[in-house]
Amino acid sequence: MRIARTVIVEPPLQAPAESPLVRVSKRIHLPILFELILLALWAAWIGREYLDLNPLRVPAGREFGSAIASNHLWTQFAKCGWCAVWNGSQRGGYPAFADVQGSMLHPLVILGTLVFGVINGVKITLVLSLLMAGVAQWWIGREVGLGWPSRIWSAGIAIAGGHLTGRMDLGVYGVVLSTAAASLMFAALVRFAIKPTSRNAVLAGIFAASAILSGQGYIQIGLIGILPFYAIFFWNRIHPKQLLLAALIALLLSGPFLIPFLHYSPQITKWQDPSFESTQPLSYAVLNLVIDDPWYYYSGIMSKFPYPYLYTLYIGWVPMVLFLYALYHLPRSNRRIFLFMLAGAGCAFLQGSGFPFKFLSETWPQIAGIRHPAQIAGLAIPMILGISAYGLDHLMTAGWQSLATLFPGIIQRSMPLIKWLLFFPILYSLQSCMIFTMNWTKTLYLRDELFLLLEKLKTSDLQWVNPPFGEHIYVEPAIAMGMKLSPGILTWDWKDRTPPEAFIVAERKLPINYDSLLIEDISEIRIQKNETAAYAQVKTEKDVVPCVVSGSGGEIAVTCSTENKGILIVQENMFGGWNAWIDGRSTDLIGTDRLAVYAPRGTHEYRFRYIPWDVPLGLACYVVGMLLCLWLWMPVRRTIYQ
Repeated sequence: MRIARTVIVEPPLQAPAESPLVRVSKRIHLPILFELILLALWAAWIGREYLDLNPLRVPAGREFGSAIASNHLWTQFAKCGWCAVWNGSQRGGYPAFADVQGSMLHPLVILGTLVFGVINGVKITLVLSLLMAGVAQWWIGREVGLGWPSRIWSAGIAIAGGHLTGRMDLGVYGVVLSTAAASLMFAALVRFAIKPTSRNAVLAGIFAASAILSGQGYIQIGLIGILPFYAIFFWNRIHPKQLLLAALIALLLSGPFLIPFLHYSPQITKWQDPSFESTQPLSYAVLNLVIDDPWYYYSGIMSKFPYPYLYTLYIGWVPMVLFLYALYHLPRSNRRIFLFMLAGAGCAFLQGSGFPFKFLSETWPQIAGIRHPAQIAGLAIPMILGISAYGLDHLMTAGWQSLATLFPGIIQRSMPLIKWLLFFPILYSLQSCMIFTMNWTKTLYLRDELFLLLEKLKTSDLQWVNPPFGEHIYVEPAIAMGMKLSPGILTWDWKDRTPPEAFIVAERKLPINYDSLLIEDISEIRIQKNETAAYAQVKTEKDVVPCVVSGSGGEIAVTCSTENKGILIVQENMFGGWNAWIDGRSTDLIGTDRLAVYAPRGTHEYRFRYIPWDVPLGLACYVVGMLLCLWLWMPVRRTIYQ
C-alpha cells in the first residue's frame, strides 16, 4: 500500500515592486544628466539678471510693460474664475483667449504666473526659454549622432545667441519664448524623421502645439513657410497618416487659442506696411550673424531701422566657419536632415527679408499686416547651429584622419595638442556671445513716482482711465492695480470700433480742456477728469443718469435709478457671448458696439456676463488631444496604418 504525500511548494521569493521613481532613476544616463545640468547652469548665467525676483525689478525693454499685460489672464482667473475669459483691461475689452500677440496660454507662462506672479513669472519664463533653446540644440545634435563636445557647444551658442536675447531690447519676451519653442519643435521633427513612430508623432505634435501657443505671430508665420520643406524632404520616409496624426495632435492641443482666434479673426485688424520698410536686404541680413557691435544695431546703416530687436542674430565667426566646413563634408547618413536644415535656414532668411510677403501682398493686401518680418530670420539659427555642430564633430574626428593621410608624421604626433588647441576658438565663441548678450538682458527698477501717479488715476468703480499714452511702462502696473485702460497699448485692434473715452486722463503737456475738471499738475504731467465719460449710464429723453458699477472681467453688475425709461449703455465692447439680466430676468442686448439694454424707470439691478461657446470647445479639444497622446504613448504596441 503506497501512502500519498502532499508536497507543499512555496512560491519563490519576489523582490518588492519598484516605485516609479526608482524605475525612472535607473533609466537616467548620468553623462546625459550632467550635460543637461551644464546647460541649465549656462542658461542661468546668461539670464542671471532675470533671476532677481524682486517684482519691482523688470526687464529694461521699452515695451515690456505692455507685452506682458495679457498674462493677467491668470491673476484674473485666480480672482474670479470663469470671468477671466473676457479681458476687460484695455480698449473696451475683448475675448481673452483670442489675443493674437500674447503668450498667456503657453504652459510655461501659465505655471510661471500662477506660482511667481506676472512679472517674476515672465523672468523665470525667459530663463527657461533660454534653456529650452539650448536643450533643443543639444537634442538635435544627439539625434544625428554628434559627440558631446559638439552638442554642448552648439547648445551653449543657442542659449546666448542674439536671436533670443537681442529681442529683449524691446522687451517682447514672447518672441524669445516662441523662438525657443520653435527650436524644440525642430528637434522633435528631426527625431520624428529619423524614427517615424507613433510616439515620436506625439512628441512632434506636442512641441508643435507649444510653438503655436507661444504667441507673437511672426514666428508662427515663419514656421508655416518652413514646414513644407519638411514634408518635401521626408515624404517617402514618414507615412502621410503619421504626419496627419502629428498635425492633429498639434491642432487639438492648441485648440484653446486656435478656436477663439479663428472665431474672431475676421474682426481683427492690424496696422499695415505694404512696402515692408523695416526689412533688411538678404545680402545685408546675413552679416548680422557675425556683427557684434551694439552701435551698428542702433544705427540706420545697411538699410535697417535703428531698432536692434528686429535684426540681432549674432552667433559669431566660429559657428559660421564650421557651418561652411560642414557643407563640404555632409555625411551620407542623415544627409536629408542636414539638407532640410539648410533649406529651412534659407527660407527663414528669405522670409526675414520680406520678399515673399511683398510678392503676396499684391494679391492679398492683409499680408501687409506682417510689418516686421525681420524677426522670422531668428528661426534660421537652430538650423545653422545644427550644421555647425556637425562641422565641429567632423573636424574633431574624421577631419584629423584626412589630414593625417596627407601629413602622416606631423599630424599623428601633434593630434592630441591640435585637438586641445581647438577648444580655444570654441571657448572664444561662447565668450563673444555672452558679451554680446549682456547688451540686451538688462533690468530696471520701477520707481515710486510711477505708482504715485497711478494712485491718482484710481476710481471707485470700473471707469476707464488713461495713463500717459504711449508709455508702456505704466501698462502692467496699472492693470495689476485693477485699472481699465483706454485706449491702452495693443499691437492690433478690432475693426470698426473706437476705444471708450477715458474718465480720467494723465498726459504729458496735455493742453487744458476747459470742459474737463483739472485735478492736478505733476511736473510735466497734467491729470484731468471728464465727468461725461461715465462707464455706465442711462440715456433718457430728458437726461443722462450715471449708474453704480461693480464687477471684474466678464462679470459686470450695474445698479441704476431713473425717473424715466431709457437705454442703459455700458462702455464695454459688445461681442457674441455676452448675456444680460434685469433683476434676475434674462433680457436682450440691443447694442452693436457697446453693451446696451432697455432700462425701465425705477431702481433696477442689471447683470452682464460673458459666456462664449468657443472657449469651452477649445478646452474640450485640448482634453481630447491629451487623451489621444496618452493612448498613443501607452506601452502597448500600436500602429496607425497597416
